[in-house]
Amino acid sequence: MQPPPPITRALLIAITVLLFMAQVPALRSTIAAWLALAPPMSGFFWPWQLLTYAFVHVDLMQWFVNSLAIYMFGTQLEELWGPRRYVQFLLASGLAGAVAYVVLTTLFAASAPLAGSSGIVFGMLLAFAILFPHRRILLFFVADVTMRTAVLIFIGIEVFLMLGSLASGAFGWQSNVAHLGGMGGAYLMILWWRHRPPSYRRKSPVRRVK
Repeated sequence: MQPPPPITRALLIAITVLLFMAQVPALRSTIAAWLALAPPMSGFFWPWQLLTYAFVHVDLMQWFVNSLAIYMFGTQLEELWGPRRYVQFLLASGLAGAVAYVVLTTLFAASAPLAGSSGIVFGMLLAFAILFPHRRILLFFVADVTMRTAVLIFIGIEVFLMLGSLASGAFGWQSNVAHLGGMGGAYLMILWWRHRPPSYRRKSPVRRVK
């Protein structure tokens, strides 16, 4: 396995350090209270949580799946886009997932906090579906499908779970909202880039002769 590029490596290190810190009982509640994203009406909301929630993992399986996805997809995206655009993409996905969560929890008066980088991971999946729609992957280690088909299936699952949870009043829809929000932020960022190519601020050293 090749080492990931700098931004991806820093992201993986940050979420891993916080994971191990959260295993200490004395630190777990502090990390959750200050870094996880709390609903605005809960009284525990702080603005920085819109970013820090993506680094907080208290469940080992959630950390493993997200870290593996960040390594697999984030490494290739950072190498393709470069650090600057990659950071912009991470911020767009993470913030969009947080905003979607804040809006829905405010509307439905939910109280469950949000933690984990799944919104960013789903943004990466959407980016791959746009950039490499015909690349084939083994979905759930069973079905051989294209990246575009896999992402459409993921979107369908997330919408189904979110609507089912909202209809039944069960817990869990908050994470589905963040996943879909992360995809929305990724799509808007890529759409914005299409009108602003990487060299839009660079001046050509070659002078045109009229």
